[in-house]
Amino acid sequence: MSETPRPAQFERETRAQGEFVRQESVFRRSVRGAAAAEFPAAAGRYHLYVSYACPWAHRTILYRRFKRLEETISMTVVDPIRDQRGWAFTDAPRCGPDPVNGFRFLAEAYAATDANFDGRVTVPVLWDKENSVIVNNESSEIIRMLNSEFDAWGDDTVDLYPTDLRSQIDAVNERVYGEINN
Repeated sequence: MSETPRPAQFERETRAQGEFVRQESVFRRSVRGAAAAEFPAAAGRYHLYVSYACPWAHRTILYRRFKRLEETISMTVVDPIRDQRGWAFTDAPRCGPDPVNGFRFLAEAYAATDANFDGRVTVPVLWDKENSVIVNNESSEIIRMLNSEFDAWGDDTVDLYPTDLRSQIDAVNERVYGEINN
């Protein structure tokens, strides 16, 4: 019995021993509180695309909840099962169609942001609804933005990245990110 060939994007994700190979996030812009910022913090302007199946996306979901930003930053969950076309918007339980752009696959957001993008489509994605582009697809940077840049609309008494603990938090995150999540 022959094995079904895996799509190229999945081959780039794993080594021969099955170890996950992380792709460097390519969209690394930032939302800032300053009104003159390229991506200024604003209620209702940003949308988070996530998957419950992804540990990196999951932490952005938690930050959004802990900071009470559900009314400030909308969110859509993709189907937890990816096929050769990648993350899809389906009617699977707790998932839904894309209410922002009507995308059928998250790859459409990547193509709208960079028509030449040829990497793996990942979650989470922080989307700017005003400019119709991905702001950021790096979870560690998204959670930092959620922690401080939206305090005017969320719970500013919750600080999940206090200044005096940042070096310790960064050390733990680096280990978890590389040794556990991977």
